[in-house]
Amino acid sequence: MTNSSNFKYYIHDGIGACRLQLLGQLGESDVGELSSCWETARTILGSRRLILDVREVTSIDDTGKKWLAQMMQDGAACLPESFLKDAIAGRIQSCLQPPAALMKTSLWGRLVACCRLAIGIKQAQ
Repeated sequence: MTNSSNFKYYIHDGIGACRLQLLGQLGESDVGELSSCWETARTILGSRRLILDVREVTSIDDTGKKWLAQMMQDGAACLPESFLKDAIAGRIQSCLQPPAALMKTSLWGRLVACCRLAIGIKQAQ
């Protein structure tokens, strides 16, 4: 995991896939480290799939969009699949649930959201 003032990422390494969870504001200053992370991870991925989980990205600049497009061109899957298209069209908020809204959700609602997340990841593999 790394942390800058407005961006974090977590690496979830599993048997069937490696999921790179991105959170916050993805910008030019973060792309270099993400690229280095990818170069290291690709040496051990083998036949496993890389999933870029961008559901908690709140904003993305042009450099971030280019990086994401290159990653998808190299075979990475994106959760949600429409994220890059929506980001390019300026509709990034339409495909994301704001983190603050999640915190206001009841415990039951958060459990349901976690189950949906697990199902989405399983289907992406």
